[in-house]
Amino acid sequence: MGYWRIMLLGSVLALVLLPASFTAAALPLLRSDWNASSAAIGWVFAAYQAGYVLSVIVLLPLTDRIPIQRVIIGCSIVSSLAFLGFPFLARDVWSAAFFRFFAGIGLAGIYMPGTRVVAFAVPAEKRGLAVGAYVSAFYLGGALSLWSSGLLIARVAWPTAALILGIVASSAIPLAIYATRGTSTPPGRRGSLDMGVLRDGPVMRTISAYTGHSWELYVSRSWLAAFLASTLLIHGMDATSASAEGSQWAALMAGLGTPGVFLGGWLSDRMGRARAALVIAISSGVISLGFGFLHTSPWPLIVVVGCLLGLLMSADSAIYSTAITEWSPPERLGSAQAFQAFIGFGGSMLAPVVAGWMLDHGSSWGALFAVGGLFSIGMALPLIPLIGKRRLRPA
Repeated sequence: MGYWRIMLLGSVLALVLLPASFTAAALPLLRSDWNASSAAIGWVFAAYQAGYVLSVIVLLPLTDRIPIQRVIIGCSIVSSLAFLGFPFLARDVWSAAFFRFFAGIGLAGIYMPGTRVVAFAVPAEKRGLAVGAYVSAFYLGGALSLWSSGLLIARVAWPTAALILGIVASSAIPLAIYATRGTSTPPGRRGSLDMGVLRDGPVMRTISAYTGHSWELYVSRSWLAAFLASTLLIHGMDATSASAEGSQWAALMAGLGTPGVFLGGWLSDRMGRARAALVIAISSGVISLGFGFLHTSPWPLIVVVGCLLGLLMSADSAIYSTAITEWSPPERLGSAQAFQAFIGFGGSMLAPVVAGWMLDHGSSWGALFAVGGLFSIGMALPLIPLIGKRRLRPA
């Protein structure tokens, strides 16, 4: 059932992410309805990551001891309830942040545990591509979220749009039940966080690069649609049309992350994990350094550069997820993944808030995206000593 399991788990992941970027797509409308600043809206974005970051410390070590099926199914339920509650009860920044926080908890018990299942469902020499296929669902879900959100908010009120997305996303629950049948028993006995992971050099170097990747990604994921909408306003569109069209163009750019992670996983199976990740992180970072400065440039140029950035920004994601499963001992893999998620996502949790604060205080779109590029490049440099090293723990 190896490859079928990958497809099913990928479908679960894409579905729970379907409503995740709704707030980014509807940002101008929500900011107006709630009379909120850019920095305040940034907390709505950050709440999703906060829920993820704070829960992985508990949930992921549990997968070293209890059946992973329970974690994935339970968190599919939590995610669905959070997204179904949002359109009914989110009436300001803080109530919206509450539901986004619990949606982040749901993602925490699905994404990384699913990576673990996928990594050991295939031979080691095909692991990069397999994990890439699974992680591509993360980007596909994000792209579909932006696209469908933009499509819906152009036609119905935003609470109705959010409800439709939440209903569709809840179909992840029965899929999760089927996808996790017969998963293997975890090898560990601990079930709590193993601090020894922090002394594992290759794991921590990988986590450093993942943190830079996450910062760049979440600046873009949170603010790309608003950046494009702002550009379209300059070209004469009204606010609602600019929000809808900006979201759909952002969806296209984010959607290119889907083939991007396939490409990254495939390259890492051939070039090695560290070399492939470093090349991709530097390439993506260089483009981010200049992308925001194109704000007033011709629209076709922005689209072309944005699509290239969307392809490259995602391409190293599966490499880090694969590398963690190979460098970490099986009995404490859950702890290694917990630190990857806690440090990586935690380090980037403030990215949307910092970006919003920069805009509120007069910084340009160029500076906003450039900070993401600097993080991507700088935090990938610790991978250099790992180039050429063989995988320590093949399956």
